[in-house]
Amino acid sequence: MAIEMKLKRVCIILMICLAETATKAVAQDIYFCSSYTNEGKPVGASKSWSLDKNGGYVFILFNSHKRHIKAKSLVIQLMKKTGSQYQRYEKRAMELHLDKNWAILDYQFTEAGDYDAIVQDKTGKELGSDFVTIKLAPKTEDSTGSIWKNEVDPTRNYYHAKTIFCKSILNGNPVDSGSVFPYGEINVIIRNDQALATDSIIVDVFKKGYESEKYPIYMTTKNFRIDKSLPDASFSLVFDQTGQYKIVAYNNRSQTIAIGYISVR
Repeated sequence: MAIEMKLKRVCIILMICLAETATKAVAQDIYFCSSYTNEGKPVGASKSWSLDKNGGYVFILFNSHKRHIKAKSLVIQLMKKTGSQYQRYEKRAMELHLDKNWAILDYQFTEAGDYDAIVQDKTGKELGSDFVTIKLAPKTEDSTGSIWKNEVDPTRNYYHAKTIFCKSILNGNPVDSGSVFPYGEINVIIRNDQALATDSIIVDVFKKGYESEKYPIYMTTKNFRIDKSLPDASFSLVFDQTGQYKIVAYNNRSQTIAIGYISVR
């Protein structure tokens, strides 16, 4: 009897170990990296980044390790540490790869601090999370002793686009443009001063919170194919709820092109 009990205990321990191993094998990880492979593997991953004084871009990679992601789209909620707590900082859409095993976001950090990146599906279910520390180089002074501000990265900041909302579009131009519309279909034009240089536009829609100046309510993400040689892109969005909305357009590397605001009544 004693030998039988010992064997049962050994079997139970083995089952627990196998279960833990299996859980780790299908774990879904987040990486903060400088690049990534075509298979969704991180290159130059680190949980601490020292960036330029104006910030910089870091790829946020979510990898399910060949486990199929059962979602049409993913969002990432960035929480920034303030004091001893993490508070909501920004929510962005993640580009889900065609094989639905991994997703990527080329994110621009502009503030130093500790961040918690939480990946969720559209229903808000958490799929994974991890922490990263961002450090910025100190500001430098010019010959007059003043601090340089609002410097731009010439390799990244090539958009000077504006967002135009209108009832219709005629020959590429807006008709009855404005910022307040009745609910329903609204046409949007993204107009830049040079070619948009992207073959697709990712559009996130956020709704303003009640008695708040922020737009914390994620509504939807849309993807539109466009002609990358043109400075303009147009598409339509459907609003079935009244409220105030923020529309953010990104290129195919998830870099911000333009941000627009609209009221639906």
